[in-house]
Amino acid sequence: MGGDQYTQYGPGSIGKASHSGSGDIVAGGKYVGGSAPEASAVEKLLEEVQAMRQHLDTSDRAEVDAAVEEIRENPSEERFKRILRTFSGIATLIGEAGVPVITAIKALLG
Repeated sequence: MGGDQYTQYGPGSIGKASHSGSGDIVAGGKYVGGSAPEASAVEKLLEEVQAMRQHLDTSDRAEVDAAVEEIRENPSEERFKRILRTFSGIATLIGEAGVPVITAIKALLG
């Protein structure tokens, strides 16, 4: 489109967006309006979840492993929060061994 001019200011500004494939156009990344969790905080959570695994039965361990894989695939913000609730629920049920996981989740949520 010759002659079109677009001025962009600030994060999330995409000017004119056109879409010819599949998926969504996401202006400013998945965490627009909020901030993406820091990688170090997520890694700390995953370390604590890994330490918690030894206290879990086979079923819970499989659920935790699947959730960890989803986190590594960079899920949407909504799905990420659901995964955190899964970890929190399991950590709460196992008691003292789950406290570090809950602490790491609280650090992520601010």
